[in-house]
Amino acid sequence: MSDKYKADEADFTQLAEIARETLIGRVGIITPDGYPRVVPINFALLDGRIYFHGALSGEKYDVFATNPKVTISIDIPYAALPSYWQSEQYGCKANQFYKSVLVKGRGSLVTEVAEKTASLQALMEKHQPEGRFTKLTPDEPLYKKVIAETGIYRIDPEQITVKTSFGQNMTERLRNKIIDLLEERDSEVDLKTTEEVRKTLVEDFDYTEGKHDE
Repeated sequence: MSDKYKADEADFTQLAEIARETLIGRVGIITPDGYPRVVPINFALLDGRIYFHGALSGEKYDVFATNPKVTISIDIPYAALPSYWQSEQYGCKANQFYKSVLVKGRGSLVTEVAEKTASLQALMEKHQPEGRFTKLTPDEPLYKKVIAETGIYRIDPEQITVKTSFGQNMTERLRNKIIDLLEERDSEVDLKTTEEVRKTLVEDFDYTEGKHDE
């Protein structure tokens, strides 16, 4: 990873893991009238940078043209836990397990054809992993028009914050009980969640900050 990035390799590794499983991110910008705006986007991670596409005009385009400070939030919801799994009466025990990452960085517009093409190819590979399309290259006639007429937006990460919630603050006994209940409920997301909860039982891992304890 280039030295110009302030986030460390562990941060990027976790960003990459979450980004692979997530199709939608939410980009935060400050518009000229001073209000924050959150824009849902399809995105791809390529060479440590986040790319998405859009129009070559409009409010988002104008903001990114100024190399602004921006954020992008990405999250994966896991199993929701009803309160009665922990308490027969106290409703505030309801909970939702998740993984999330918040990236702070600099936004810019991509104008160089090779970079635009590579980012569009990365987007296609992520959102159409089965392939069955002609590869995007700068010289491919099929894509010359779309490459010229599509805006490509880039975020260069400067700070990455990863958070996960899988019952780390619960007792081991309660986490084992939740694993049993999730397996009994037996949905696809429940079974994925049990795998993450089990990791908290066997690894000496600080999930809140996303780094191994020293």
